Amino acid sequence: MNDSGLNRVAVAAMGIVLLTSVAVAQQETFEPVRTSWGDPDFSGHYLPGAYQALETPSNESWTPVEGANQGQGAAFSRFFAPDPDAPNRPRARPGGSQGPMVIDPPDGRLPLQPWAVEQRNEIMARQDQLAHLDPRVKCLPAALPRAHLPVGYNTYQIVQNEDHILVLYEWNHHYRYIPLDDRPHVESAIRLGMGDSRGHWEGDTLVVDTTNFTDNTWPVGHGAPPDDAPGTALTTGHGVFHGGGLHVVERFTFVDAETIRYEATIEDPEVFTQPWTLRFNALRRAPEDHMLFEYACHEGNGANLSLMTGTDVDAVRVHPIR
Repeated sequence: MNDSGLNRVAVAAMGIVLLTSVAVAQQETFEPVRTSWGDPDFSGHYLPGAYQALETPSNESWTPVEGANQGQGAAFSRFFAPDPDAPNRPRARPGGSQGPMVIDPPDGRLPLQPWAVEQRNEIMARQDQLAHLDPRVKCLPAALPRAHLPVGYNTYQIVQNEDHILVLYEWNHHYRYIPLDDRPHVESAIRLGMGDSRGHWEGDTLVVDTTNFTDNTWPVGHGAPPDDAPGTALTTGHGVFHGGGLHVVERFTFVDAETIRYEATIEDPEVFTQPWTLRFNALRRAPEDHMLFEYACHEGNGANLSLMTGTDVDAVRVHPIR
């Protein structure tokens, strides 16, 4: 990248930092509605937040904001189109001129170990292999932080008392039962699709520490593929896997009466060279008449069937934006 390109990226990054600082200062002054025992009241129904790309694509001519919106974000524009089977159903919303969700490392990229980069490229290149398909295609759990990433069919319900938080996810009927005391995590031999969570309060922020994940999930599902990735990699095969030591620390904070900011730090030394953090406004209040829909996942009803019958699925999938 030449000097002018570096200057352009630096100026854009400085602008993002300044805007973020102003937004955080405004959010810190917000006083949330409280429960009868004094904690912020998270109970209620929520819709997915506005869509943002997870990370910055590798095109060096783009700033982080341009990359997140022109590359990966554009490829997922189908999430915003009305559902012909449910035209009145709320959909995920475009994120506008925002940078990637990944805020650390500062380049907006996932810090994968070299071997994990090779493995991920193999997954993207070999979408004719059932073993490489996205776990969601096989109706497996979404894991974390993926369960909070914005998709068009996922809504949430939060139930709260003094001692516990219960989060119900429309996606695959996931749920999380989060104790708010200081009990330890379950023993390491016990593995759960959504992990084992423990929560506590830091001021008005709910902090949730989760470990003990099964090894058949992806913590995120739409990392930016490299420029030469096949079209199939933009649908089911572009996710990022994890090892046995996945550890996720989430932070839920009201930024206004309608919106919860979500921040998660992901640590897994086997797969990532360092812990990394994403942040975005994940949850927005649903209308009062909102309800969770039944999520009927049928393993093999789409991608698996195409693979088993030899159908050329590449012709009908979204291709990378060049």
